[in-house]
Amino acid sequence: MTAARTQTALERADVSRLLFLDTTPARLLVVLFVVSNAVFTVATAHVLAYPRAAYVAMLVVSATAVLLVRTHPDPFPARDTAVVLTAVALSSAMMAYALPDEGDLGRATWHLGSNTWLLFFLAVRRRAWFAWLGMALMAAITAAWGASAGRGALTGITMLDTHIGILLVGTLFALILRRTSARINALNERSVSSAADAAATDAARQVRRARVSELAEVAVPLLEQIAAGTDADDRMRREFSLTEALLRDSVRGRSLAVPAVVDAATQARRRGVEVTILDDRGSAPSDGETLSRMVDATVAGLTRARGGRVTVRLLPEGRPAALTIVAADGDDVERVTLAEDGSPTE
Repeated sequence: MTAARTQTALERADVSRLLFLDTTPARLLVVLFVVSNAVFTVATAHVLAYPRAAYVAMLVVSATAVLLVRTHPDPFPARDTAVVLTAVALSSAMMAYALPDEGDLGRATWHLGSNTWLLFFLAVRRRAWFAWLGMALMAAITAAWGASAGRGALTGITMLDTHIGILLVGTLFALILRRTSARINALNERSVSSAADAAATDAARQVRRARVSELAEVAVPLLEQIAAGTDADDRMRREFSLTEALLRDSVRGRSLAVPAVVDAATQARRRGVEVTILDDRGSAPSDGETLSRMVDATVAGLTRARGGRVTVRLLPEGRPAALTIVAADGDDVERVTLAEDGSPTE
């Protein structure tokens, strides 16, 4: 796989889909996350200097968790990413305001873990740089709280050592999972491509078999007569000529070589008309009604001819006309032109 294809595959890899973030189990985990935040907030309210700020922070963090599992292709929307970063900074600032300057904090710093998990999933949803920006904001706010509370800025930063490790693991996890997803997508694409190639090969093989069957049906009886040493009279020569014209039509005018046109062309040749059928398009119109109108016009033109020459040509795509039927008998020339939908043009 080339570098460009690898990059394209990575861009298409949707990690949140692989983790089923939009499923019921994921939503149940969010509920558990919200309940845990509420329990920790209530359980530690007695050690806080300003409990109300902690309750507001808990609501902000919980609402942001609901936003993070919202169904949306990765990368996570920029506007929602800004909301997550704002929530992390706001909740960190409010908890820094609520925390006491002295005493054991215990689980009162629950917001650090909760915000880290928000940033973890932000990194998973292809916003790793912003997730680390959020971690930097939280570290700065926590360090500032430690310094203002007399505990020391270093103490505030060391409170985040485990959380930084968790975010690092999340960042690496997302990268590895994206690469794995890209490989899986590439394998699926190759499988689909191989299946399509196999189907095309099988279709081509069936076409060849059909043409061999057609050739055998019209040519073998005449070849058997030649092999048997039968004297060629005028009737046989006439049949040889008609068979040769039929085979020529099946090659040069394949898209128009349907039974109705073949029968009309054969009858016209029996009347002495020189018939030429050309397919310069390479494929019949996909619309059945269009093909039916073209076949009807061709049969009508061949049936009207009593002598001279009739040329039926299916034109290449992109031209104003799709089919022309030119009948020339001496000085009389009749031309019929059909548009792409098979209707006559003026």
